[in-house]
Amino acid sequence: MKKLIVIVISLFFALSASQAQDAKKDLSELFPKKGENALGFDMATIIKFVGNSYSANGTFGFPANSIVEPSHRSFSLFPTVFWKYFLTDNLALRARFGLGINNTTIRDFVFDDVANLLDPLANSWLTSAQTVDVMRDRNTEFELGIGAEMRRTLWRVQGYAGAELFIAYNFHREFYTYGNAISKTNQKPTTSDFAGGTINPAVRVLEVRGGNTLTYGGGLFTGVDFFISKNVSLGGEFDLYLGGKYTSEEIGAGETWRADQVFVAERPLTPYRTGFNVNPAGFLNLHIYF
Repeated sequence: MKKLIVIVISLFFALSASQAQDAKKDLSELFPKKGENALGFDMATIIKFVGNSYSANGTFGFPANSIVEPSHRSFSLFPTVFWKYFLTDNLALRARFGLGINNTTIRDFVFDDVANLLDPLANSWLTSAQTVDVMRDRNTEFELGIGAEMRRTLWRVQGYAGAELFIAYNFHREFYTYGNAISKTNQKPTTSDFAGGTINPAVRVLEVRGGNTLTYGGGLFTGVDFFISKNVSLGGEFDLYLGGKYTSEEIGAGETWRADQVFVAERPLTPYRTGFNVNPAGFLNLHIYF
């Protein structure tokens, strides 16, 4: 605790000394002027992606008929990008673009029905043969916001506030493959429920499409930029978004055993849905001015 107090006091005096020195300088050249542009990146997304690159998530424990835990792998990339054009020294137009790709693959070990059929040791989870079920969840999302902001200057900091209109779209698909095939002698094969257990369904899902979501509305934001140099600033921003949501009908394709053959068909899973959301959001931004 004493070390923390010393560090805080030291930082306070260092900041005070730096501010005292800057008080003797003309800092107006640090800030963007009329006609200049700014390109910004949400550093929080990049930091989160780098952190996730060194970790892998799984389901803990040993579910029935499984020797090792399932394998869960995710991939997500792309930070939010900001562009600003200064109409005056204190008024800027801005555009915000976000692109997200979130691909998740889950692989589960399940009891191999065929391999264990005549195996006298198949009744033991330690010795029974296994096969793999796979679920692939694919999500792609983009978001575009256009607005304006007013800025005020204090020392090396510019505070700002403004409003924007936005539109976002999420595209969703799911794909399933199974280690145990449906057959005349195995019409309800052992199948992963992709939640740590197994089931023996008469109908299995092969693909899910639709359920795509369109979100639209407006938002208010406020933030601060600390200018490290004339061309670079670090800052934080808080946003509050209000918008409507429309989710399209979701269609599923499934398989079952029917009339002495594997029968594949499609049917609606969920009807379209609508809604209204109020969502807060935050950004940790690096801006470059030119």
